[in-house]
Amino acid sequence: MEIIVAEPCGFCYGVKRAVSIAEGAVNSLPAATLGPLIHNPQFTENLASRGIVCKNSLDEFAEGETVIFRSHGVGPSVYEKANEKKLKILDATCPNVKMSQNKARQAFEDGFLPIIVGEKNHPEVKSILAFAGKNGIIIESKRDISEVPFVSKYCVIIQTTFELAKFEEILQALQSARPGEYRVERTICLATKERQEAAAKLAATTDAFIVIGGRNSANTRHLAELVSAICPRCYQIETARELSPEMFQGCRKIGITAGASTPDRIIKEAVMTMENMEINKVEGNEFEAMLDASMEDYGVHPGKLVTGKIIQVDKEGVYISFGYRREGLIAWNDWAVDANPDELMETVKVGDEVEAVVVPGSASEEFIRLSKVRAEKEAAWKNIQELPEGEKRPATVKVLRVIKARGRDKDSDKPKQVVGLSVAVEGVEGFMPASHVELKHIDDFTPYVGQEMEAEIIEVNTEKKRIVVSRRDLLKAEKAQKHQEWLANREARIAAAREARAAKEEAAYEEIEEGKTYEGKVVKVAEFGLFVEVIEGLVGLVHNTELSYDRNVKAEDVAKEGDMVTVFVKKVDKENRRVSLSIKATQEDPWVTAASGFAVGDVVEGTVERFLPFGALVRLNDKVEGMIHVSELADTRVEKPEDVLKIGQVVKPMIIKIDQAKRKIGLSLKREKENQEKAEMKAFMDGNTEENFSNNAMAEQLEGLNK
Repeated sequence: MEIIVAEPCGFCYGVKRAVSIAEGAVNSLPAATLGPLIHNPQFTENLASRGIVCKNSLDEFAEGETVIFRSHGVGPSVYEKANEKKLKILDATCPNVKMSQNKARQAFEDGFLPIIVGEKNHPEVKSILAFAGKNGIIIESKRDISEVPFVSKYCVIIQTTFELAKFEEILQALQSARPGEYRVERTICLATKERQEAAAKLAATTDAFIVIGGRNSANTRHLAELVSAICPRCYQIETARELSPEMFQGCRKIGITAGASTPDRIIKEAVMTMENMEINKVEGNEFEAMLDASMEDYGVHPGKLVTGKIIQVDKEGVYISFGYRREGLIAWNDWAVDANPDELMETVKVGDEVEAVVVPGSASEEFIRLSKVRAEKEAAWKNIQELPEGEKRPATVKVLRVIKARGRDKDSDKPKQVVGLSVAVEGVEGFMPASHVELKHIDDFTPYVGQEMEAEIIEVNTEKKRIVVSRRDLLKAEKAQKHQEWLANREARIAAAREARAAKEEAAYEEIEEGKTYEGKVVKVAEFGLFVEVIEGLVGLVHNTELSYDRNVKAEDVAKEGDMVTVFVKKVDKENRRVSLSIKATQEDPWVTAASGFAVGDVVEGTVERFLPFGALVRLNDKVEGMIHVSELADTRVEKPEDVLKIGQVVKPMIIKIDQAKRKIGLSLKREKENQEKAEMKAFMDGNTEENFSNNAMAEQLEGLNK
């Protein structure tokens, strides 16, 4: 068994720096860390045994003691409180974390909304948030994007130990859901990125993989998630004590990596333990190996494909004779996947021939262990075609079961992470990564078990008997096709609606008549008037000047959207598709009503209201006024009306003209005076006879002579 340790792995620069600071404080006790210095329980215990204990609150420190701030950093308020208590501060904050804190503070000061992408309960993320102002927010997955408020400027900062590929996926979704100006700070630690890349590269070449680190370590957890997607046989452990031979059964090549908080000694212990397991396995199985060798002398060896006849069937399995000195036994779980012995016993018949594969390590048993399931898989793998690099091929797969991350976390209530699905494809068992099942995040994969679905084979390794399938590209193509169909249908609907509107409008223009009154529905209220649908499909405009005889009336005062109004069609312009409407034309003119009691020749009483260069305006009642032109003011020439009249003066002019269309009344004082003189002359003439007139005239002449 070959054991390969990924390079780099283990302590990063930031952790080494923090460890150096803490170990240096051993000589200046009393000192304690505020929270675990790094996420490694074994190191924390070792540090405590040397006098550097872990305290969870500044309240536990006495004045003058030394406090060591953890590599994950703390918020500004913690620094302030430590200074208030006069504590000696040893700041072991990772420089990368310190840089993230500064970028968060700068983003807040520059008017950006700071968004930290990382684990919400991780101490590093909390410390960065403390520098991000009152509006900073943490998002851990795409599900959290809905909590991000809509603003114009965003600054996105990544947790230093976060998985970069996952961050890019979240960032893309965030920018799509919350458009605006973005400042993206990819503050992931370079060491973290290098460890992830090295682990991923090694995982692609191994049969099993060990990730060493504290279960409360985010970067260790991200390493395990990354590796599990590539090598499903992945185990996360804290110490070598968790290793067991069963983990590596049938494995030839084992990969190892470790989180940034894992000491070198723990990595070395794990490697030594695994090497000892291999030695013990060889020594302990020496006799069994000899038996296996004796089997080979008879042409039977582990992995050999044999053909035999069924001689007996019972609850243990199927017994066959295949020409060897001992019979073979195929246990029911080696007869069929998800076998039901009670059902199978009814179908398996003595005398039938069957092919099976010899199971390793069965030489010392009473019966040679055989497997029909393995034989079928071996036969199926012979028919699996290799996949040229960069190519893929379609396949129909059936989901067999959900694959979860291996290993146990006794201290965590969280369910194990799903790394993918086991599927039946082309007669063998393949693997579909969790991220390739759907385009969206899936919480529960159990409904997929038993389902058949279309997929694509994206990787085939017949030597390792590894086949990987994916639905991502198919789903993307299906989504793109549906989008194109939706766009085409939308365009068709828009075109059909446009044609229908045009037909209705054309029919409406043929129906509408100028000079007629219609009941219409207000479809829009604008600053300059009302849009009214007179006939279905035809909308005309009532301009503000046609709303009312009162020029102060606005469109919003007359009607609101949805109201029915009576309108008069003033003009229909079919060529330009315009219809001019009037509400005013359907109303009685208040001026006409107020002037209805006046007639040409009437002498009316009015008050001089104001002067114009060419006359005077006289108020006749509250709605009607008339004008006396300067030529109608007196018998003699008048230059200005104010030469003969005063504002507020009551006059009695004669009406000489009424123009209802222009709403004007012409007045005259001169003609009224002439008419008055004529009336006086007439009255005088009507009161004297011709004889009296002659006598009086002669008497006046005689009187003049006497003088």
